[in-house]
Amino acid sequence: MTEVQAHPDPRQLLEAFEAFTAASEHLQTRYEALQSQLGQLQGELQTVIEAVPFAIWVLAEDGSLRFTNRPQGLEGRFLQDPAPWENGSPGGQRRVQTAEGRELIFEEERRSAPHGGTIVTLRDVTEAVLRAQQATREDRLAAMGRMAAELAHEIRNPLGSLALFSGMLVEDLADQAGPLELARKMQEGVGRLNNLVGNTLAFSRDLHPKTDTIPLRDFWEEVLRGMTLTESVPWKNQIPAKATWQGDPNLLRQVAQNLLQNAIRALENTEKPRIVLAAVEEKMDGQLCWHVTLSDNGCGIPAETLSKVFDPFFSTFGGGTGLGLAVCHRIIVAHGGLLFIESQSGRGTTVHLRLPAA
Repeated sequence: MTEVQAHPDPRQLLEAFEAFTAASEHLQTRYEALQSQLGQLQGELQTVIEAVPFAIWVLAEDGSLRFTNRPQGLEGRFLQDPAPWENGSPGGQRRVQTAEGRELIFEEERRSAPHGGTIVTLRDVTEAVLRAQQATREDRLAAMGRMAAELAHEIRNPLGSLALFSGMLVEDLADQAGPLELARKMQEGVGRLNNLVGNTLAFSRDLHPKTDTIPLRDFWEEVLRGMTLTESVPWKNQIPAKATWQGDPNLLRQVAQNLLQNAIRALENTEKPRIVLAAVEEKMDGQLCWHVTLSDNGCGIPAETLSKVFDPFFSTFGGGTGLGLAVCHRIIVAHGGLLFIESQSGRGTTVHLRLPAA
């Protein structure tokens, strides 16, 4: 007997085809939605990666570049080769000099990528390093200040007697030229010692700033004019008119005068001397600040002595007390500010001052 094959019902085929078409359209819609979401996530991830405050390089196993969020490169040059994205990079803290000559400190970290290669990150730690250095310096200066104050108090009483007797001696020897000259030299020496003791006590005393609003451009203009700068030392005041500090005008005037005196002395043998003041607005820990720079093109400070310039009684100029920058440091710290110096021997010095805005 011949077997008869049953033909499929056309209606069932049509229903199956319609169900398949609907499912395909649904899958296509879902696929397009997922593609859109993926594109949006990729865009957001790219925006986040570009906005993070550190540089990222993803390197293949052969050292070739897979990805970076700094395709334009890094501004400035590394003071120690090679660069982070090159083989043989030492890692750790890296120093970079910007086009403006400022030195920044970066922390380099290297780790293995999940699918081979290396992920390199470079984070700006300049602020943290400077704060740590300033805190260490303040602890050292505080201890030295206490010791100096005790010594100054012990010295002041016998020094007062010496000043009295040397004055009497000058009067008694008024008609004897030779001995009188020696007595006057002794009197001058006692005067210098007395001045040093007074400066030491001023350095060691506690500071309690009486804060007020300080318009920076006018403030520095006033101090500059008070220094009686000659025409041979031209200066530029490029501080914006809106710049302000919240601080004690009298204490900060001491800082400005000390720094300008140092700049003027550094310019004594410079062929084309200049002093330039500038300021930029910054935000630190949510607080608005003004970062002032005082630059000169004088003799500069040798690298081996730059770390000592804030130490009491250390001076790069002959005849100084060596307390000027130590006092400046204490005043800025008392205001919650930041003070640091960049200098190159034979090329000049830039002093950085940052204090809260009014």
